[in-house]
Order: sequence, then C-alpha cells, then structure tokens
Amino acid sequence: MTKKELTREIIGNVLIPMGFVSGENINSCWFIRKFKNSKGETARVVVEFYTRGWDKRLFMVINSYSGRCSSYGIEDIVPDSSENGFPCATLKEYKLAIEAYADILKQYGRDFFKKISKPPLENDYFREEDDFRLFKEHDLLAQKFLTEHQLDISQMKAEDAIQIIKKIILEKQGESFEHCRNTILELSAFYGRVLGNSHKCRWVMHNCRTHFTCTLNFYSKSGPSLSLHKDISMAWKDGVDNLDSLIIESL
Repeated sequence: MTKKELTREIIGNVLIPMGFVSGENINSCWFIRKFKNSKGETARVVVEFYTRGWDKRLFMVINSYSGRCSSYGIEDIVPDSSENGFPCATLKEYKLAIEAYADILKQYGRDFFKKISKPPLENDYFREEDDFRLFKEHDLLAQKFLTEHQLDISQMKAEDAIQIIKKIILEKQGESFEHCRNTILELSAFYGRVLGNSHKCRWVMHNCRTHFTCTLNFYSKSGPSLSLHKDISMAWKDGVDNLDSLIIESL
C-alpha cells in the first residue's frame, strides 16, 4: 500500500464514522466534515497530514471554521504533549505514525471536534453564507443600493465611490454588526460595479478547504484580489482611512 492508501484506510476507519470524507493532492491527505454549527451556520473541520521533508517526520494539523478559522496541533488535543511529529522515513515508520495519530483521534477526537465546532458568542463576522450571497447576488445587491441612494455610476470614479462608502460606514459605526451586515454586502457589490466600469474584473469563489470566500478578481495579472466585504467591515470596526487602499486607478 502507498502512504496515502494507508492514511485513507487507517485514519478513515476512525474519522469516516464521525462524518468525515477524505481528499488528497500531491502533497497531502486530509479528511473534511461539513456541518451546521449551533447558530445554523455552515462550518467545517479538516484533519490534514503532511510530511516535513528535511527530517522525515509526519505531522497532523486540525483546522476548523465555525464563524472564524482556527488551527490546532497535537499539543492542543492531548494534555501535556508537544508537537514533534513521528518518524516516517520508511513505509513501516509511516504506518506506525499513522496508527499513532489514529489512536489519538480515537481517544480524543470526538470531544475535541465538538469543542472547536462552537461558534463565537459575538456575531461580528461574515458567514460562508454571506460570501455565497455576495457571489451569487452582487448585481441585485448593487442595484438595491443604487436605487435606494439614487446614484448614477456611469461616470463615477473609484475615489467618489470610496467617499460614499466612507460616509455610510461612519454613519453605521454606532450600530451592531448584525444591523450592518447587509449594508456592507451592498457597499461591496456597489464598489465592485464601479470598478467594473473601468477594469475587467469578476467575482470569484475560492475553496479554502475549511471554507469558501468571495473576492473581486481582475483579469490583469497585476491586479489585486479584493475581499471587499472584509475590508469594508474592518473600516466599520477600526476606521475608514484604510479604505483609500481600495482605489484602483490603472493596471
């Protein structure tokens, strides 16, 4: 058996009954469990294995997304342990290493996964559902904003749009994020449309394994990838000065 086959079989026997499915690429092998957290939001836990080449040791990392992204090692799972990995220079060593991780997951995994699946008490973050909404409904969101504010963007420059966004964000800073969520999505879609008047760009969904996220990408290789809703939400939290960095003049 290959190393990946050993991983799928030995770790799969532990994790698949817990609701995980396996995946792999040329560099690593992983197991993903997708579920709804206690707030009804899409969440994931990813258990991944990788080899550190210079000393031939196998490591396991657990990444979770439940409102926010977090990463954990063995020292977070097993009391009084340290993350040194296991030797894996030979197939025999690799099998022993995978069996050791399987024993750890069998003993501690279910309770640990339950613990890290809890979402934050606060609601000051974007859910995966919000990213999908921005990706699928950006035209509707932008048009709603333009109609409500009676704006004509046919000749609008990026600088003018940013000033509009700053004004609205400053007005909203005293409100809760929950009340600002839709406004920030609308502002993101609005600004994306303004940028689209002068640059070739499109909305893209990225699979980050733990979660999906939406960005505005430019066809030009020199163009940035903009997480507009996250940048605008940071302006709502920390101040609007950094919004000027979103102004794209020429590519």
